[in-house]
Amino acid sequence: MAKQFDNELKSYDLWKQHAAKSIHAYQSWLDDVDLSDTDVEMMLIKNLRLLETNNITVAFAAEFSRGKTELINALFFSSTGVRLLPSSPGRTTMCPTELFHDSTEAPYLRLLDIKTRLSEKPIESFKKDPKKWTHIELDCDSPEQMQEAFQELLKTKLVGSDVAEQLGLPGKPNEEEVEVPCWRHAIISFPHPLLKSGLTILDTPGLNALGSEPELTLSMLPNAQAMFFVLAADTGVTQSDMEMWDQHIQSYKSKHPNGLAVVLNKIDTLQDDLMSDDEVSALVHKQTSETARLLDLDEQSIFPISAKQALVGKVKNDEKMFELSRLGALETFLSERVMHSQKDILQRTVIDETLDRTKASEKLIKNRIINASKQLEELDLILNKSEETTEELIFQTRNEQTAYKKNLVHLKTSRHLFNTQVTELLNNISSTRAESIVRDGSAQMIGSWTSMGIREGMTNTFDGLNTLLNDTISSTNASVQLLNSIYKRFRDEHDFKSDQGKTFDVSKYQHDLEQLLEEGIEFSQSSAAALTEQNALAKRFVNTLGNNAIQIFKSAHADVKKWQTSAMAPLISEVNEKKSVMESRLENLRSVAQGKETLEVKMEEVKTLQSVAEKQLEALVEIMESLKAPIEEIVEEPAVIEAVS
Repeated sequence: MAKQFDNELKSYDLWKQHAAKSIHAYQSWLDDVDLSDTDVEMMLIKNLRLLETNNITVAFAAEFSRGKTELINALFFSSTGVRLLPSSPGRTTMCPTELFHDSTEAPYLRLLDIKTRLSEKPIESFKKDPKKWTHIELDCDSPEQMQEAFQELLKTKLVGSDVAEQLGLPGKPNEEEVEVPCWRHAIISFPHPLLKSGLTILDTPGLNALGSEPELTLSMLPNAQAMFFVLAADTGVTQSDMEMWDQHIQSYKSKHPNGLAVVLNKIDTLQDDLMSDDEVSALVHKQTSETARLLDLDEQSIFPISAKQALVGKVKNDEKMFELSRLGALETFLSERVMHSQKDILQRTVIDETLDRTKASEKLIKNRIINASKQLEELDLILNKSEETTEELIFQTRNEQTAYKKNLVHLKTSRHLFNTQVTELLNNISSTRAESIVRDGSAQMIGSWTSMGIREGMTNTFDGLNTLLNDTISSTNASVQLLNSIYKRFRDEHDFKSDQGKTFDVSKYQHDLEQLLEEGIEFSQSSAAALTEQNALAKRFVNTLGNNAIQIFKSAHADVKKWQTSAMAPLISEVNEKKSVMESRLENLRSVAQGKETLEVKMEEVKTLQSVAEKQLEALVEIMESLKAPIEEIVEEPAVIEAVS
């Protein structure tokens, strides 16, 4: 039975653990060789935190009765041997649901009352207060108890049409009472192996749920690493499916080109005892082609499956049934495209950055070995030389030291200028200025009372934010140019080996703002959003949009601060190393006056230092190779890297 995604997720988790061990080993190595400093340590801590918190979120979106929950059961929870999440015919999950593993508490189901929609607060703010949720403990040893607890997800109640309107869940015209979900949101935590390995599942039921929760559309769905848009093969793309696609799903593809899959579920309903297998396959292919045409997608992005057959096949270990379900192709998609794409992101952000620092450390240790060798040659040269020759070498070294100290003054001045430039950049990109623009824009949007007014206020707000980012370009360029000139001077005048520091680019944040604006406009144009009056939904939408925009600036500000502290770190480390070498040379030369024996002792000390540095280099190379190890190698033979002592 196909378990490709399960295996890939476990491999991904092993790779993250391996990378974390390698970074911890590098931390210990830095301490042992006396090269650790606050800036490098903070960078490594940040990278360790990214490895720890970087989970895979798979979101599911569909209209009601498309078999979405059954698909979740088939993909992830067949090992329980039961239909864990409720997905019986005619029964459907009524509220958005998150499934993950919370290692700090016993397994639970938490439910947020639908009445909280009358509040302007987003879901995220309620998560900080568990008392606002109905809490149900889960017994993981009893699938039956969990099944019973999960029935809560199906519960509805009748409310007056005016209340339903306020909740953002209006009924049909002239309807006095409307059936609405009992719960606004659900979070489920239990120690399933996949969830413990870092998988989070987001189940979003129906167009109404997406249209009435701005947080889902503007935050949760866009941040998911994969999204499955589920359709039914027997109905094809309905009008409500197309509305959901246009308003909430299509934009995801541009942000996550490798993460979107359209699932054409219930192909088992197309089977007919009076039809041959070839005829059934032709019918499935016809529905797939038509779906691809209507959604303007490549047929490779459409996955015709039967979640029901897949679940039954897995639970009963029926290989033929599983093959009929065609779920294997969807598991391959998750494994090969989504998982690999996420690993590539971590590779670029965490591993490559750490490797850059290890390469800088490698240059310093190699310089230590070279300098030790030069010192030995120098000591050997003066061992039997005259006092006059020794004095000449001391004079020469002191002149080098004097010149070097002058350049240290230059470095201090240059560092001050660089920090001044970056401070200007930080002021331009401050979240306080962004908050002021968002606050004024939000007031305009909320005060408009119309969808058109909201969109106009939104566009004006984002124009202001983009202007703020554009103002940073000149100060960014000036900072980068100054940084490069500092590095060049020390390379040219002192034969330094450090490469120029990394540049900072604001284009990423501009792209994020543009993306957020597009998502905001799409949401405001959706019929389900109902932004035609000054209500709680409109305020939640504006608050969510504004908070997301401010978060972009906070991220940019934090990244500039990191850049400020790390940009000159390699150069400063090499400066300190040069200083140490010069002082050592002077000490060696002074020892000549104390006699041949003292000089020979010094030579032995330098030889020892050289030998230690060579061993340190070997240990560092091992750590670097470990960081570069392909995931396949780690899975086959997990490497345990010991801290270098």
